[in-house]
Amino acid sequence: MTLRAGRPNRIMSLSSVQIDTELAVLLADYLGDQEKDQGYDVLMRRAADHRIYDRISRWRTASYPEVTTVAVVRKLLPVADRTHMAKTLGMSLGDLENQLTLALPKGMRDHARTLSCRLPRWQRL
Repeated sequence: MTLRAGRPNRIMSLSSVQIDTELAVLLADYLGDQEKDQGYDVLMRRAADHRIYDRISRWRTASYPEVTTVAVVRKLLPVADRTHMAKTLGMSLGDLENQLTLALPKGMRDHARTLSCRLPRWQRL
């Protein structure tokens, strides 16, 4: 999928979009957290509950996962978690949600790849 840059006729690929490093680290911590109602597995269950599992599961294997929407971000991440992330990063909730449309697919893909590295060779993605 492509994103429109500043000028209407200029198209930018997701691979050329920079994601804030602090957000990427915070998201990686969130996806790896299995103790609270957080983590990769919980997000995948939420995706199944909202009937968007197929779309989200494609992020795991895509070289450049497609950008998602704010509505999908809101379905996958509870408002309390998004609010906590926004406060931690010192940004508004709206700005965080907009950045997560790019960061969440990439973070999910990266997390799935780290999980697959721990599997036996015959089970890897």
